[in-house]
Formats: sequence, C-alpha cells, structure tokens
Amino acid sequence: MKIKKKMWYSLLSVLWIFILVFPVMASEIPEERQKPLLVDEAGLLTEEESSELLNKLEDISQRYENEVGIVTVNSLEGKTAEAYADDYYDYNGYGYGENDDGLLLLISMGEREWAISTYGYSHTTAFTDAGLEYIRGEFQSKLSSGEYAKAFNCFADQCDDFLRQAATGEPYDVGNMPKAKVSPFWLYTDLVVAFLISFGIVKAKSGNLKSVKKQESAKAYERSGSLSLQRSTDSFVNRIVTQRTIKNEKDSSSSSTGSGGSSSHTSSSGRSHGGTSGKF
Repeated sequence: MKIKKKMWYSLLSVLWIFILVFPVMASEIPEERQKPLLVDEAGLLTEEESSELLNKLEDISQRYENEVGIVTVNSLEGKTAEAYADDYYDYNGYGYGENDDGLLLLISMGEREWAISTYGYSHTTAFTDAGLEYIRGEFQSKLSSGEYAKAFNCFADQCDDFLRQAATGEPYDVGNMPKAKVSPFWLYTDLVVAFLISFGIVKAKSGNLKSVKKQESAKAYERSGSLSLQRSTDSFVNRIVTQRTIKNEKDSSSSSTGSGGSSSHTSSSGRSHGGTSGKF
C-alpha cells in the first residue's frame, strides 16, 4: 500500500509540474522559425501555385533580410484576425535576424477575414499605415473574386516593391506613394488615337479655307463707312482694392492626408506590432 501511495504522489507531482510549466512553454517565442513562409491550411492553391509562390516569398525574404509570409486557415478559433495573425507570427518564430523583421498575411476562410501583421523593420520603416492601405487596395478585390493565387502573388510583388523603396532611405508613405503603372500598349494606343484626331481636325479646317483667295492689299477687307473716330475723354473717379488670403495648398493637402508613419498595438506576447485587417 505504501508503495502504491508513493507512486500515486509521484504521479500527482509530475502532473502538477506539467500543468504549471506548460503555459510558460506555450507562450515562449521560438528563436528560429518553425514553419515555412507559405502555409496553406485552407487548401486554396494548387501544388504548382504553392511551389512558385513559396519560391518568390523566400527570394524576397532573403534579398531584403525581411521575412514575408502568407498563411491561410479555416477558422480564427474565436480570435480577431489581427490577434490571430500576431500570435501566428510570434509563436511560430517568424522574422529575420535578431529583430525578427518581417510581416505576415493571414487569410481565414471561415470568417472571410484577412489581416497583415508587421514587426521590426516592416513595422517601423518599410510598411506604414498609408502603405498598408495601398497594398490592401491592390490585392483585396482579387481575394473577393476567389483569385487566390493572383491575390497572394500581388501581395508578394507589392512587398517586394515596398522593401525595395525602403532600401533607398525614402520608404513609401503619405506624399510618396507608388505611381500607377501604365501598360506600353495603352501609351502607343493613345499616341495613335491623338494623331488621328489631330489629323482629322487639321483636314477639316484646311478644307474650309479652300474658298479664300490671296489678296494683294488690305483694302479688300475694309468695309466702307465702318470706321468713324470721335473725340472722347477718360476721367479717373476712384480706386477699389480687394484683399483676400489664399490658403497654402501644400499645407491643406498634408493636413487632410495625415502625418504618415505606423500605428502600433500590443500582441498577446507583449510585443509591439503594426498592421491592418479587413473582410473579403
């Protein structure tokens, strides 16, 4: 009996130690990344699409020493999209180098929600609030229409562009956003159309001038009795001066768009993240 009691007490002791230690272990942030840069739990991509996208994410992450990850899940498990993205980033060891620089795009098919979590260099420098809003505008419509491969590749390409710009020392932000790219096809098309319109206008006007004959002097353009000069005087009465303050357009523009930069929030791990979220 004494042996059985000792064994029972030993078992309880081990169980209590496990209960006390496990929460601490669960909240630890791994030093190394535990998962790949692309995790498609929701099965939105084909094997070929996944392979190509993963290669692109790894290439971008290596070139700029800033990890770019994409994760799809079926449910947020009761969390907000923002909290789920932050926790997934933190507790799976995402981030490049000592400062864990990087960002993560999370897609949840159950709630039809998405979130971007930024950390380190991505949060403080490369991806400001205005920049994230611009990126959202580029990929969200593709998500809504079910073009998942296009949406994820668009997100990756935008991250590539933003990280490239940040490396110049002037990251995209309010007053310095990407310029819209125009296809060469439309440039040539516009030139041809403009030429044809101009040519048509010139031909039409030149046709109307065919009835005009060259004149030797200006007498042909005079109308008899049309010019009559009379004596006239001008008298100064008074002067009225109106003053008006013109608002500086530059100041008005900057005040309406905000001061730029990145807002912050604290994740469950206690770390400061940036980011944005939405529905699709």
